This record gives sequence, structure tokens and C-alpha cells, in this order.
Amino acid sequence: MLKGILKFLSGGAAEQIGEYFDNRQKLKQELTLTKLEGKIAIAQATATAKIKQQENIHSWEMAQIANSGYKDEIVLGVILYPYIGSFIPGIQDSVLVGFQYLAQMPYWAVGLTVTIFLAIYGIRHKNASKLAAPGLRDKDVAEVKE
Repeated sequence: MLKGILKFLSGGAAEQIGEYFDNRQKLKQELTLTKLEGKIAIAQATATAKIKQQENIHSWEMAQIANSGYKDEIVLGVILYPYIGSFIPGIQDSVLVGFQYLAQMPYWAVGLTVTIFLAIYGIRHKNASKLAAPGLRDKDVAEVKE
């Protein structure tokens, strides 16, 4: 029997078994390598997308700066008028009356004005694309004030 086993092992069967395990090990290594290469490709694509996004934001902001014109100065003057007028004796009363009328404006109109000013100056919330309108009505705000 021992002679039979030795004959079997010395023949081609032992070599085939050895080749099978070698090939199996090589396939496992190739699979692991392919998985790692896939993870690297995903990480590179993610980094490239983030870089592209930052480049787009930068180019948009540079275009906004180039197209600003006089509107920014006019809006700044309108915003600063009440603050500057508060120190000028002839204008102080008109500033107070103006604020009394502003206090009576609807909530949505004030919100729209503030939104326009923020958009002109390019001030954006970091999650602006995820924000939703809260749905407040003028009567909701009036109830809170009382």
C-alpha cells in the first residue's frame, strides 16, 4: 500500500494538486488586488469631483465680482442710510418713521428683501440647496409678537 501511495504522489497527480493550490492562491491575490484598485479608483474619482466643485464655485464667485458694477454700492448705501441718518439731526425723525412703517410690513416682504440683499452680496448658507421654506404666514408672526 505504501508503494501505491508513493507511486501516486510521485506521478502527475501530486503536481496537479500543487498547481491547483498555487493557482487558487494567485486568483485570491488577484481578486484582492482588483478590490483595492477599485477602492483607489473610487477615492480618486471622489477627490476629483470635489476639486471640480471647488473650481466651479471659485469661477462663479469671480464672475460675480467681475459683474458687480454699481448695484453693490447702491444697496450698501440703502442699507447704511438709517444708521448714518440716526446721527444727523434733520434726518433722525424720518429714520424713526421709516422703521415704524417697516415694522408694519408683511413678514414675507421683509424676508424677500433680506434674501435679495444676501444674494447681491453673494452670502450663501452652506446648506442652501437643502433649505426649505418654513411656511410662516403673517398671522403666525403676529401671534408670536403679541
